[in-house]
Amino acid sequence: MTSLESYAGQTPASASNRTLTRTSLVFVMILLGTSYMFNAMDRQVFPALLGGIRTTYGLTLAQSGFASTVFSINVAIFGATSGWFLARFKRRSILVGGLIGYSLFTLLTPLAQGFVSLSAYRALTGIGEALQIATIFSCMGSYFGRSRGAAMGIMQAFFGFGALIGPIAGTRLGAWFGSWQIPMYLFGAAGILIAVAAAFLIPAGFIEATESGSGKTDRIRVTHEEVPRLLNRNVTLGSLSFALVGLAFFSYTGLYATFLREHLHYSPVAAGSALGMYGLGAMGAVVGGWAGDRLGKAGVLAGLAVLAAVSFALFNGATRPLTHALLSFVFGLMVSGFFYARFVSVIQRSAHPAQIGYAVSAAMAGFYISGPFAGFLFGKLVEIWGWSVAANVMVFAPPCIAIVLMSFFDFSRLE
Repeated sequence: MTSLESYAGQTPASASNRTLTRTSLVFVMILLGTSYMFNAMDRQVFPALLGGIRTTYGLTLAQSGFASTVFSINVAIFGATSGWFLARFKRRSILVGGLIGYSLFTLLTPLAQGFVSLSAYRALTGIGEALQIATIFSCMGSYFGRSRGAAMGIMQAFFGFGALIGPIAGTRLGAWFGSWQIPMYLFGAAGILIAVAAAFLIPAGFIEATESGSGKTDRIRVTHEEVPRLLNRNVTLGSLSFALVGLAFFSYTGLYATFLREHLHYSPVAAGSALGMYGLGAMGAVVGGWAGDRLGKAGVLAGLAVLAAVSFALFNGATRPLTHALLSFVFGLMVSGFFYARFVSVIQRSAHPAQIGYAVSAAMAGFYISGPFAGFLFGKLVEIWGWSVAANVMVFAPPCIAIVLMSFFDFSRLE
């Protein structure tokens, strides 16, 4: 009889019987959150500095969009296979390896000699990001059980803080030193320091636990006959809808700052600040994760409608910095403040307990799979049709389609 082996820590558990003290748990969440924060800083600083990068390498708009989002191709690939890693290696090793991986290639990015090597370095950061993200969310799912949505929301709030300060600090550092390379060096070095801290300071009772607070690190063995197929209707609909949200997100994040600079003639610092407001909205994940655990289909559909409306307004008519700051804030609130944790949670809860790690992989692959093409295609469509029409296709239409798909999602079947 063939067997399927996965961490029991990927099984949802009750919120009782914590093995860590409250102080220890707060410390662990801060450390994991800080590591996730640097992930966001690294990711968001590149598009904020894209003006200087385009000048250095002579990039077209389509090439710029591609370089901004190409990291996601490896996030999608390694996100899809992260369940395999989680089933065979310790989470601590995966987390630390992921942190060091993306930080190292961030350090190497300024050393690129042209478009090809620049894109290669940015793509390779995605491997580390995928493994780090999958490990963090698997830890949240196993330790916090049915409260995983709130815990994931806290992690997304840290991501949001990184997405806020990354573009703002990056553009200011770039202006201060007169070089876009310096922020990349600083962010990469800081990520490696966080990896060292994670290697020694996160308790095994949390990162390797197999049920909520149990402190056990055993594995469970489940036969294939006992486990239903992973890709049921809910997992499929959730992953496809999450992919559409990802398409809108990567189109926005890849070229929004460039839109503000080249079409609305914002300064680099002003454009970086507007992009950073996305991160402030993403910090709403503290509430969004909690609310997501309590809202059903109506909340998801309403949120997608808000996301579609804001996506349209961002690229159609709004010109004032304050207006863009507000719209970017709401966009971040919806994507990272609500939908990221919400979709990961509902996809997890749509899967068999023994397959939650693989469900996280499906969710991540769904969100990131469109990334490699979003920036390039958005840039190419801008060159053909202009900003407004291209944005309607790449940023506004995806959440509209997701509304239709999620109307068929059966929330009554969630575990």
